Amino acid sequence: MQRLIRIAAAAAALVLAGCATAPAPAAHATPQLRLAPALLGRPLNLQQHLTLHAPGRDQQLDVLLEADARHVRMGLLAMGQVAARLDWDGTTLTESKASWWPQEVSGSRILSDLQLTLWPVDAIQAALPAGWRLVEDGNVRTLTQDGQVVTVITRLGPLLALFDQRREHFQLKIESRDLGDDAAASANPT
Repeated sequence: MQRLIRIAAAAAALVLAGCATAPAPAAHATPQLRLAPALLGRPLNLQQHLTLHAPGRDQQLDVLLEADARHVRMGLLAMGQVAARLDWDGTTLTESKASWWPQEVSGSRILSDLQLTLWPVDAIQAALPAGWRLVEDGNVRTLTQDGQVVTVITRLGPLLALFDQRREHFQLKIESRDLGDDAAASANPT
């Protein structure tokens, strides 16, 4: 039974990795953000349930996220088992992965997409290379390259977001639960 769980988890992770890390031509690759934890401007303590939708595939993953001015820490859970841990201190990204978790799943990419979703627009824009732009209009963030839409992030509620990676043809539904102060969650939607 344990072996079956590992095989199923590995298969799920490969699907997730294949959709979420599909290589794009270098000129079209989404920039990898490396923003300081302090730039977030607030602490986070969230439990997230991610549902990946890609052509012909759906996958689910749970994430525990903790951020303060010094660190961003994440634990990724697949099928109830710890798949990976990430720790970003603003200088070094430390990753540890379960032996059954595919090496192709990039902690760097996970951190970048997290920052694109949660960090302030001004901080992100300052880190983007020439030709890239992030605009926030109400509950919608749009990342473009030379005027072409690459990613759209829509906040559907205080703790619900849809991450639509148009260039790589996948969507993530991000359902969050604040494990800290509920008042802070409604004042600072994810």
